[in-house]
Amino acid sequence: MTKLLSANFLRLRKSNTFWGSLGVCVGLGVLAAIGEFRAQISMGVDLSVPEVVQYKALLEGQFFEYTAFIGILAAEFIALFLGTEYSDGAIRNKIAVGHSRLSIYFANLITGFVASLMCMAGYMASCLAVGAPLLGWFTKPAPLILTAIFGSVVTLAAFCAIFTFVAMNCSKKSTSVVICLLGVFAALIAATVIYSMLEEPEFITGYEMAIDGQIANSVPEPNPMYLTGLKREIYQFIYDLLPTGQSLQYTTLNFTNPLRLMGLSAAVAAVFSAAGAALFRKKDLK
Repeated sequence: MTKLLSANFLRLRKSNTFWGSLGVCVGLGVLAAIGEFRAQISMGVDLSVPEVVQYKALLEGQFFEYTAFIGILAAEFIALFLGTEYSDGAIRNKIAVGHSRLSIYFANLITGFVASLMCMAGYMASCLAVGAPLLGWFTKPAPLILTAIFGSVVTLAAFCAIFTFVAMNCSKKSTSVVICLLGVFAALIAATVIYSMLEEPEFITGYEMAIDGQIANSVPEPNPMYLTGLKREIYQFIYDLLPTGQSLQYTTLNFTNPLRLMGLSAAVAAVFSAAGAALFRKKDLK
């Protein structure tokens, strides 16, 4: 596998797709920090006042935005990068010289994950380099920041396992790209819908109007849209299981059980990696 990884990383160095993706991430990190700084200045916020910075949590809000789009970027990159192996006949050549299908699959999986991780690091580095001088340092506790970073890396591993599963078992590059991108967007919409359902308040306020049009009384009433019992647990589990759902939680630093999220991501990565490798072993490459 060492030779396969060396060949893959050599391809990566020459890949316009990779360098373009990395450049986009670096640029987005810079734009996020500068955009937030300009927005605060236009509103007359004095960023030299520590209480204001702490209240706004400026740097955190921009730093973790990468979790919202890194899945989309990984879908595009992995589908294109691995799809090229089919279109160029590289996979058949690797098998012809004696490499096993399992080593080829996992070498490609590792390459896709490392490349996506470098893009993620590019965003974080540029956002931090520009944002820290303009917006100040993190205001949240260091353990929370580090947990979110590590958790997002595990979530990225789940994303990469899913996209590698698709790309390595689909011979047409264009089809892989469509499936991966449509899949991640569908999962993102599903996670957003589930989040809105979970955020429904338990009670809503009903108003009684007096004859003169003034509010006479307000009575809290049960919200019929509020999820309870087993139904709420199921929706919460799906939200935590979806890599896109985890991304939304890391973006806002709104998570209560990071070990659960990381465990679910690791399980997703393991299942898709094992299933993808098993299918690839039986795939007809002629």
